[in-house]
Amino acid sequence: MVRETEDIAIEPIPAWLDQQKFEPILERDFPDLKKIKSFRLEPTAGKGENYTTLLLRANFELELNDGSEQSISYMAKILPNSGNRENVASWKVFYKERNTYGQYIPEFEQMYKDAGKKISFGPRYYESQIELDDELIVLEDLGKRGFRNVDRQNGLDIQHTEATLEKLAQFHAASAVRFELKGSYPEEYNQNLCSVVDSLKELRENQLKAYIDAFPLYDASHLTNDVQAYGSQADDMFQSFAPKIEGEFRVLNHGDAWCNNIMYQYDEAGKLAEVNFVDLQMSRFSSPAQDLLYLILSSTELDIKIAKFDYLIKFYHEKLIESLKLLKYPKPLPSLRSLHQSIFIYGDWILPIVSILLPLVLIDGGDDANMDSLMDGEGAGDKIRNNMFKNHRVIKHQKEILPWAHRRGAFEITK
Repeated sequence: MVRETEDIAIEPIPAWLDQQKFEPILERDFPDLKKIKSFRLEPTAGKGENYTTLLLRANFELELNDGSEQSISYMAKILPNSGNRENVASWKVFYKERNTYGQYIPEFEQMYKDAGKKISFGPRYYESQIELDDELIVLEDLGKRGFRNVDRQNGLDIQHTEATLEKLAQFHAASAVRFELKGSYPEEYNQNLCSVVDSLKELRENQLKAYIDAFPLYDASHLTNDVQAYGSQADDMFQSFAPKIEGEFRVLNHGDAWCNNIMYQYDEAGKLAEVNFVDLQMSRFSSPAQDLLYLILSSTELDIKIAKFDYLIKFYHEKLIESLKLLKYPKPLPSLRSLHQSIFIYGDWILPIVSILLPLVLIDGGDDANMDSLMDGEGAGDKIRNNMFKNHRVIKHQKEILPWAHRRGAFEITK
């Protein structure tokens, strides 16, 4: 579900993920299947492209009853083989992604169909018919329909950003209407990562120190004390419970809405035709401000990230209102002013986005660009942090974002 590169990370493929796990899926997709001629698993995520789960492509060559042959592939997500495996398992990301793909997305798409609009939010999900001893999610390979990612280091241009915001608005609107019609989402959707203990505290501390040490490169030395004081007492937004603010407009956020988790399809003329979401494993029911800050600050081109920030919020709001009206949202429509206010309220997202996520988006992929390295307090961890914060792309983005964030009070202690 992430951008492919020629430089594929080598990670052992578990023996348990064999052909048998996919046979019920093949039989459903190909009722006239005669036999499976070949089966091959391969990693798909280039180095520095994926940080939590292991993503594999399952390739099949089939023979059908009429003698014809067919090629097909599926995407398989499993727990990583790395030292971060237990953390990922404890975060309940597989539970949430199965729910979102298996239940909520079909409901959202049906809501639009009932309203006379055809919308697709993500790949087809295949519910396992076999009892498994390990986590496994099987999805349609969107690449077969021409979907692909943008280059994460260049970021989304205005056309791709608007298309993504429109699809986010449609997703958010359906989730808000569903909440009013069917009630609350499961409690796991109150957090991005369902942690019982804070397993990322050391990572945040190491990241913050290295980030502030690089402030002279960003012409931001004067912000050192403010950012240090704010960061040292800030909660981890990924593990925090969503606040419940009376009267707040809330939606099911994608939760990890950066460019590698968004795929684009183009028509024969090369024009952008469709947007789909992948990696819906960190969804949280909260203000849409979370997804908006996450997407715009991490994944848009530098030229529009700050200069067009308010315009992009207004564009999203217009599309949100369109969809809420279409789906007959039963409550008062959220105002543009309230959305802007919510973005200020959720400004706690800014520091983790710009100090952890954004540098990972902008650096080059490599063997050390992985979650195990990030969790390392020295050695490999110091190496990746040194590389990321001195990266020339990171420097350019930080010079634009830091003064903007400071002017918005993003590093002001209010507790």
